[in-house]
Formats: sequence, structure tokens, C-alpha cells
Amino acid sequence: MSKPVQLVLTLLIDAVALNAAFLVYYKFREQISVFAFSEYAPMAVPAMLLLCLLWLLIFWLFGLYRAWHIGSRYDEVVVIFQAVTFGAVMLFVLIFADDMSFEASTGIERPYSMRFAIVIYWGMLFLLAAAGRLILRGVLRRQVLQGFGRRNAVIIGTDARAKKLSDDIARYAAMGMDVRGFVSANGTGKAMSHNGLPTLGHTSNLIKILEAHKIDEVLIAVNTEHHDELMQIIGQCESRGVGMKVLPDMYDIFSGAARLSHIYGIALVDIGPQPLSPLAENLKRLFDIALSLAVLIIGLPVWLVIMFVVWIDTRASPIYRQTRVGKGGSHFTIYKFRSMRADAESSGPQLTQKNDARVTKFGGFMRKVRLDEFPQFFNVLKGEMSVVGPRPERPHFIDQIVRHAPHYTRLHRVRPGITSWGQVKYGYAQNTEEMLERLKYDLFYIENMSLRLDFKILFATIYVVFTGRGQ
Repeated sequence: MSKPVQLVLTLLIDAVALNAAFLVYYKFREQISVFAFSEYAPMAVPAMLLLCLLWLLIFWLFGLYRAWHIGSRYDEVVVIFQAVTFGAVMLFVLIFADDMSFEASTGIERPYSMRFAIVIYWGMLFLLAAAGRLILRGVLRRQVLQGFGRRNAVIIGTDARAKKLSDDIARYAAMGMDVRGFVSANGTGKAMSHNGLPTLGHTSNLIKILEAHKIDEVLIAVNTEHHDELMQIIGQCESRGVGMKVLPDMYDIFSGAARLSHIYGIALVDIGPQPLSPLAENLKRLFDIALSLAVLIIGLPVWLVIMFVVWIDTRASPIYRQTRVGKGGSHFTIYKFRSMRADAESSGPQLTQKNDARVTKFGGFMRKVRLDEFPQFFNVLKGEMSVVGPRPERPHFIDQIVRHAPHYTRLHRVRPGITSWGQVKYGYAQNTEEMLERLKYDLFYIENMSLRLDFKILFATIYVVFTGRGQ
């Protein structure tokens, strides 16, 4: 079953559960009041559909529409409980306010039991939503056992532990994971075959292996003292959106960037889990969209004036486009107001220097107050960037940086941002050495990511804009 079909089926099951719980709640209120449901049906049906949409939004906020294999059944039921409780509390407040307004305007007092009927609604909704999800999981699990929707994996390592891990995965077919073979770590293992699974190559050729076999998960089951090699493996996987897991006895190597998960009895450690919870991540996305729309719409007259001045200043397109590397290592086109001459990079990619002669007079002003970055709110709306996140760099410079710091690709775990902790604390980088220096600030942001830190960075950026301390 494809992911779009799974999503549609999940939405339908949730919609049925939500509307069924609403009907039970409404009929209960009818039994303890002087009003009949039939009298209010014309208003109740639109209310039911609107409420259903709001509930689906709440479920999305809590991350209930991610891939089902990411968490266990227990985890999903817990999140459903949290989402339903959150929504029920909000609904209780609204119902209480509506009842107070009704009593004040009509003089008719509604029974207190009507207000607390929300408890029945909460219980019914939780039970129906959880039951529907568990049934769907059972269907999807059966599909996986039949060979549909399975994920390809490779095991890094060729010793006894790697062989045992492949045997365990083969024994638990419901994991939905097919091991395609082994990858030997440089200097730690030789080519071998186990139960028909070949050695596909060495870690030095990991990228080619990932692409050739369409790998979704990399399982690390090798002891190595080569920390740089492990960081390079992680970087290559993260830059391509490939999941990573290691055996628990390697946890100390990755402590602080890992999460233990038991999948069908096999204890594995997730490397590089999402820095934010689904709720925080979705709230961050909603904030990005709201702020971007506000900035682009309210500031439209200003942007038009800037575009005209830039065109007069450079006699070139006022919007400058450039390829940058985003989340998961994907490439995208970034937008900026042109601040340099049209032939600024005729001799090849160059980083901006202090007092750079290529920067126009008006371009220098825009850079000081960061006005040149504002078109990137279009990138935010498109989902390519966030308002706050590590600044995206060009592939040309990333290739240079990764040779010295393979862990740089850890920044690709999140969407790049218009402003960043590194830019606030360090500023613009004029060469790859300064990029590496700024990297530690961006890694700090990744490891301590929160909405609170985002707002702190945002306010610091506003200070830079109004004081003209940009570069």
C-alpha cells in the first residue's frame, strides 16, 4: 500500500471516528435537555464537519500522520490520548462559554450535566480513534508480511554481530525491512557472504551503494576506533535522508544524538532522531507560514520599491537566484534581492568578503539591515526553508567543508533558515575556515532546538536589522 493511499485511509478512519463520537455526544445532550437533535440538525451537520476538520488539524499537529512504522502501537495510542485530551479541554472551554452566553441571553439555565457530556465525547473519541488506528496497523502489518511497503537496508559490518543482526531481522519479517547485504568498514572486515547476502562493498563506496540499491536504512554493527569514518557514514546518510540505527553497545559513541527503540524484540538505537517533537515541529511550520504571509503581503509596496531601485542600480534582474543545499541534502533555488553587480561571479563561486567591491552601494545598505534576505520568505512558504535554521550553503562550498568536517552534513537534518544561531553569534563567513568556526554554533542549535530558542534568535535578528549591524 503506497504512502498516499495509507494517508487517505488514515484520514477516512479518523473522520469516521470523529463524526461517530460527535453524534453520540450530541444525542446524549439531547437526552438531558429540552431540545431535540432534529430541531438543530441543519446547524449541527455543518458544525460536525467543521469540528472534524479542526480535530484532523489537531491530530496533524501531534504528528499522527507520520509513517506508521516510525513508532510502536503503544506510542501511537499515547499520542492519540494526548491529542484527544488537548482538543477536549479546548472544546470544554468553548462549550462552557457558549452555555454562559446562552443563559445570559435567554434566561434559560442549561443543566451542568450537559457541559460535562464532553467527558463522554472525550472517552468515545479516544476509544474509536485508537481502535481505528490499531485496526489499520493490523492491515498494514499484514501487507508488509505479504511483501508490500518494505524498506531496504544494509548492515555495516561483516563480523559475527552483523551476521546475527541480519538473522534477527530475517526472523522478524513484520519489521518490514529487507537486508540487501553487508558493507565492510575500512580496515575492520573482509568481504563475505551470509545466508545468501553478499558484501556490497566498502564504506568508501557507501554513497554508490545507497543509490544503487535504493537503501532506506543503514544498520551499523561494527566496532571501529575510526571516529571520523563513523561521522562520515552519518553525514552521507543524513545528506540523503537515509535512516540510521546502531546496536546498543555502540550507544556511548553517539550519546546525546540517539534514541533507543525496540522493534519486534530487536534493540536498536536511532541515530539523529528529529530534533523537535512532531507537535513542536508542526507549530514551527505553522509559525513559518503565518509570518511569511504577513511579511510578503504587508511589505509588498516596500518590496516593489526595492526591486525598482535594484534594477536601476544594477540593470539586471532584481531577484537573484542561486542553488543551495537544503534538508536531506536536496538542492533548491534560493531567492535574494540582488546586492552585487550582475557579473559578480563571472570567474566562479566566491564568498562575500568584507568591503567587497562587487557589492553595490544600495546592496551594501540592504546587507546591513538584511533586506536582501526577505525574498527567502517565498522559500519558506514553499517548504524549502524555515524562518530560523542553519544558513544554507552552495554545493561547491559544502563539498570543500565536508572534506575537513564530515559532520557538517548534520545540519541537513533540518530545514535551513533565513536567520540562524551561527549568523547571530558569528556573522557571515568569508571563507571555509570561518564556515567551520560558525559550524559549532549551528550544531549547538541542532542539539538544543526548541521554539524558545527560535524566538530568541528571531529577536536577536530583529535587533541586527534595526541597528544595521549586518554585513
